[in-house]
Parts: sequence; structure tokens; C-alpha cells
Amino acid sequence: MKRTYELKDNRTGNDLPEFKTTVDVTMTDTDLIFEFDCKNSKFFSACDEYNGPLFDGDVCEAFISTDGTRKHYFEIEVAPNNAVFLYTIENFGVGKYETTPIPVNFVTSKVEIQGNDYKLMFSVPLEKINYNKDIGILFNIFRIETEGGFTDKNLLAANPTKCPYFHDSSKFFEFK
Repeated sequence: MKRTYELKDNRTGNDLPEFKTTVDVTMTDTDLIFEFDCKNSKFFSACDEYNGPLFDGDVCEAFISTDGTRKHYFEIEVAPNNAVFLYTIENFGVGKYETTPIPVNFVTSKVEIQGNDYKLMFSVPLEKINYNKDIGILFNIFRIETEGGFTDKNLLAANPTKCPYFHDSSKFFEFK
């Protein structure tokens, strides 16, 4: 199964044509794959360490819930330098959550830079995110473009939260 999403301004829900981002999401028998096509980036990576604060720079993200509750989910981020951030989140309501790092990276990722644009792919094994076909997957997809280091300057989302952050799990949608 494959679906394509175009990201919008997270705060307003409007198009951001100068940072056009499309994301193909594919589920195979074994993996969930996200393929981002990001336009007009300065490729600012906040760090190059696993589970470092990638969200302070340019990054592509997915929040994935597989338990059907929207309260527990995985946060996966990959920066243009191919650094990975992988945490579990327990969400207590809009903007209130606890994070727990996953010590061993199980995300496969790659980045291709083309001029001012980049393509970024990451894949997660369904078994590692506890996928159950009877429950399904709830998720949202994001991109941060800092224009060279201005944290949170441009926030993009498949389903905008219409606030200055991404952790609003009521905006997760089903992958069908």
C-alpha cells in the first residue's frame, strides 16, 4: 500500500510553495517506508549524533502510533546529514508529553542532495514498532526548515496541528 501526502504550514494549514514537500508512505509486508522530497533547503543539521537534538535544525519526521490510543507513539527524525533521532513518546495532552530514547537505532535511512533540494528516505521494521494489522497505524508527518539555523522557522505537516508544535496526537490520521 502506498499513499502520497503534501505537507502544509503547520501553524496555518496553508501551502508553503517555497518549501514544497511531498511524502510517499509505503507499507510492505515487513516495513513502513517514508520518502520525502524537500524543496529549497539550506541543509542545516543541528548535530550528527544518534538521538541528538535534531529538531533544532532541518529535519524530516514521522510520529507513529501502533497501539490505537494516540497516547503512545514513536517519534522518528532524520536530518539532511542522515543523523537519526528515535524516541518513544507518552502524550498527556496537547503540548504535554514525556520522551524516552530508544538506545539502539533500528531505522534505515538515506539522503540524496540535489542542488538546493533533497530526497530523504527512512524505513522502520513493522515488528520493531509493534504493528498489529487489527489495530492499524495512526501517524502524522512533518518537516522543519530553519533556513540555515532559525529554529522552528518553517514547520510543515501532513495534517497541521495549527499551533507552534507538532505533539498534538489528535491530528494523527489512519494509514489506509
